[in-house]
Amino acid sequence: MLEIKRILWATDGSKVSEEALKYSVFIAENFGSDVNGLHVIPKPEKVLFKSEFRDWTVKVEENLKSELSALAKKLEAKGISFKGIVLQGIPSFEILEYARREDADLIVLGKSGHGLLDRLLVGSTTLKVLRESGVPVLTVKKRDGEGDIKIDNILVPLEISDKTNSALIYAIELARKIKAKIDVLYVFRLDVYTYEVPASTLVLDDLIKFSSKELARRVDEVIQKQSESSDDKGLEISTRVIQAINPAIAISDYASSNDIDLIVINTHGRKGISRLILGSVTEKVIQESSCAVLALKP
Repeated sequence: MLEIKRILWATDGSKVSEEALKYSVFIAENFGSDVNGLHVIPKPEKVLFKSEFRDWTVKVEENLKSELSALAKKLEAKGISFKGIVLQGIPSFEILEYARREDADLIVLGKSGHGLLDRLLVGSTTLKVLRESGVPVLTVKKRDGEGDIKIDNILVPLEISDKTNSALIYAIELARKIKAKIDVLYVFRLDVYTYEVPASTLVLDDLIKFSSKELARRVDEVIQKQSESSDDKGLEISTRVIQAINPAIAISDYASSNDIDLIVINTHGRKGISRLILGSVTEKVIQESSCAVLALKP
């Protein structure tokens, strides 16, 4: 059974961080979680005027603590336990260390932040956290509209050849808790078969049909195992196979076209160089998707 006892909300004071807070509150309300808000003041390696910099950081820290204290009162009025923390250092390092030290079950942060580098694709801090975190990481993008957070539709991209089911299991347990629907998607990569499959529509159709059956069988097996350990067997889940050359773009487009609120995906595979770097597909999905993405290790 999925438990999220402590959420680490990492903020840099940006608008996208405010959006990440809304997701943190939504999950906390559904799981009865505590929320820890962490703001890391970047500490440069070299400072020309140490005393002036020290005075500046003291003022910034005081202001941040005051803001987090006010936020704590606001959230506690909603029944959510909140603790605000201000640290100095390298943001990604401090976020990861705090998450380990406080046994966080989930890290929530924005996809990009204030800095120039952080505005390019996935923010550098976000990317480092995603690559090294031992707990699931929920990355959030600023929405076009306002209003309450809702997660009605969850998308799980699944690779048939990879037997890892952790993302699907996580999504199923999350969906049962928040009463969401799940789409499981397999992207049949056309470029992989360019030189292996004869130029025949019939052969391609057969491969698609085979992939559809395998995907449905795989999902059914996971659902049966999960149902054995859960009293709530009410789950609306569907499978879909689509063709594409670029899986990440296909996943992002599918999410946009099907009103997906959250993508749940594994960060990387278990073998070879994939153990060392964030999977390219996952990274691109996080970059391209307009909805929130929850990434977790296999």
